[in-house]
Amino acid sequence: MRGSIFLAAFLAVFALGGTLAMASPLTDFADAWGKVDDYTCTIAVHEALGNQTQDRHYDFAFKKPSMAHIEVTQGPGKGSGSVWHGGDTVRGHQGGILSGIKLTISINDPRAVTLRGDTIDTASFGYILGVYQSGKGTITDAPGETIDGVSTDKVTMQIANAAANKNVSRDVLYLSKGTHLPVRRVRYEGDTLVKQEDFTNVKLNPGLKDSNF
Repeated sequence: MRGSIFLAAFLAVFALGGTLAMASPLTDFADAWGKVDDYTCTIAVHEALGNQTQDRHYDFAFKKPSMAHIEVTQGPGKGSGSVWHGGDTVRGHQGGILSGIKLTISINDPRAVTLRGDTIDTASFGYILGVYQSGKGTITDAPGETIDGVSTDKVTMQIANAAANKNVSRDVLYLSKGTHLPVRRVRYEGDTLVKQEDFTNVKLNPGLKDSNF
């Protein structure tokens, strides 16, 4: 009887150990994202495409399942923004004297995408998580650098087919050790950095309403 109890206890500990061994920064990210209903943040973005570069700051808001608002606060197109309610269109406006004119256009319209063709929906933490869960490449993780005082875990995806991924061959994500949510995402073509996004001023579950979008 005592032997049976010991064996059961050993198996329970072994099973727990196996569960703990399976934990990773990416699963922590998924768990953390599951507890978020809505959030706001600032995104500082550097992009490169051929010999062109673009640097912008955005104010971004997201509400599950598929509502987003983005506004350019610094850089080319300052003052422009758009709202997405899911689907393949956005309602947006340009900056300056044209800010009062609102148009509904394709989510892929040149006026609605970034230098590298990224759309409003791709800025959300949920979309980023989906990229890393997509099976597009081999995932590895390691301790990350400290970014603006935030300790991070580093998750790297080596892309299997760069040509089908806008020529991005390596996608690196830095997740906060505290919140397990993105702090920085960096993409490379070979060894060339082509996009970096830094997420700051993140406010989780502020209680956004549909009317905010």
